[in-house]
Amino acid sequence: PYPLCALAVSDERPVSTQSTWGVCGFELGYSLENPNSLVLWEAQFGDFANGAQIIFDQFLSSCESKWLRQCGLVVLMPHGYEGGGPEHSSCRMERFLQMTDDDPSVIPEKNGHTQIQIQRCNWQFINCSTPANYFHALRRQVKRNFRKPLLVASPKSLLKLRQCVSPKEDFLEGSSFKRVIPANEMACAAESVRRHIFCTGKIYYELIAELEMKGIDHIAVSRLEQIAPFPFDTVQEELERFPNAELMWVQEEPKNMGAWAYVQPRFYTTLLRGIQRDIPVLYAGRKVNPSPATGFPKQHKAEIEEFMERSKQLLNSSMN
Repeated sequence: PYPLCALAVSDERPVSTQSTWGVCGFELGYSLENPNSLVLWEAQFGDFANGAQIIFDQFLSSCESKWLRQCGLVVLMPHGYEGGGPEHSSCRMERFLQMTDDDPSVIPEKNGHTQIQIQRCNWQFINCSTPANYFHALRRQVKRNFRKPLLVASPKSLLKLRQCVSPKEDFLEGSSFKRVIPANEMACAAESVRRHIFCTGKIYYELIAELEMKGIDHIAVSRLEQIAPFPFDTVQEELERFPNAELMWVQEEPKNMGAWAYVQPRFYTTLLRGIQRDIPVLYAGRKVNPSPATGFPKQHKAEIEEFMERSKQLLNSSMN
């Protein structure tokens, strides 16, 4: 009755294949059958999520549209450029953002219920930079009266970064998920801020460390915690804080990857239709590349130094 017990010690043992799509599909089904449970599936590295692309493309991204079935599955994908090479750096967030169905040219109507925008979208994509925001992202998944898939890109390095902490108050009553974390109060007047940087994820801490080390106090840095659906209203509020500043998006991914292609048209919509400012959206990050990352530590460091330098250069001296 137990064939494996009949194998001799010298016999070759069968080895099961790593079925990423099979396990992800199981968790998808479990979340559909148990909508009140918080069901999470995690890729060992974000890169490994490509093995579950069948599930994302055929089911998770469109199950509500196809079959009117709401799904609250949480997909955790470690993502961050930490020198791990091309197979251990990127969850390919650009693929998921491309499948997001919010219109880049339309600013949703303002109201007291921001969840309406999420209800109308096929899924959510976040990249949290604080423990409290990650906590609230998971909490709201089960507290809501509807279900929507949640895709989480998050670097492993933030687990041990001393600066990545949240005060106790950010977990208590009255606190909630922040789609955008505002820039810190500036040493100079808001009208004197010369550049306003938006970024997402762990690169925020690297930018702040660089600006503090160089003693630069005329650059503000805001964090886009919820990338999709794009939080037009809170982004507009941040842009209005610094009326004379250049706008720049900074990311650690290559230009043809990451969130750049998704956020660029939405920033333009916010600028032109929201606050009527006709300025360019600048970019600082890795150059276009067919591979997500390099496997050479020296080149990895040189790339970081290059786009960090660009993030500090003002428009009249920056390369675009």
